[in-house]
Amino acid sequence: MVLARLLPFLALLLLLQGPAAARASPPRALHEVAATCKAGILCPRAPIKNSSALPVNVSLYYESLCGGCRGFLVRELFPTWLMVQEILNITLVPYGNAQEQNVSGKWEFTCQHGERECLLNKVEACLLDKLEKTTAFLTIVCMEEMDDMEKNLKPCLQIYAPEVSSDTITECAMGDRGTQLMHVNAQLTDALQPPHKYVPWVVVNGKPMSEQDELLSLVCHLYQGEKPDVCQIGTRSQREVCFQ
Repeated sequence: MVLARLLPFLALLLLLQGPAAARASPPRALHEVAATCKAGILCPRAPIKNSSALPVNVSLYYESLCGGCRGFLVRELFPTWLMVQEILNITLVPYGNAQEQNVSGKWEFTCQHGERECLLNKVEACLLDKLEKTTAFLTIVCMEEMDDMEKNLKPCLQIYAPEVSSDTITECAMGDRGTQLMHVNAQLTDALQPPHKYVPWVVVNGKPMSEQDELLSLVCHLYQGEKPDVCQIGTRSQREVCFQ
């Protein structure tokens, strides 16, 4: 089920970048690529040669159960990463509109969408803490695309990090490490200048992304090196947000 939901993104990647044979016969080519990449592990794109330009930094400040955050992550950030990952550096900060309070020396959190969101924020913070960066990103996208995120932690890990137990991530989230990671994310979010007004709050090369901006076009515009071919394609999207 998880792989089936990700196949359209693989097909998009093939159509944009694959050889002529792949473009001529997407179903067969998709099957071959999936087999080569071990059925569900996305193949990395080859970096642009001889480029000394710095990648574009995109930081996403979000919360796990905000519908607008999930939509941006799955429908805009992930496809953009698939198409121009060689010029993109992504940072995820799961915290959003939460509030923290020090109670008897221990940090406690109140999340906009309840205790479940606080736990899932910690789960995603633990994934980012314990997995390689790209692996964590793909696992989080996989989870956020599903309705039952807790239930899908295990199958998403089986696709992208089969060596990591879901119990390990859950123990991290429910323990002291999860609390520490949430506190760090609270500090990162509170330090934003200008302060965030809603989530998803997207910062690109140090500046907030406006609601009218489209991520792929903005990344392509800001990148100073040789631009990928896909940058010639213009797209628009309407973004939902969760206000504080």
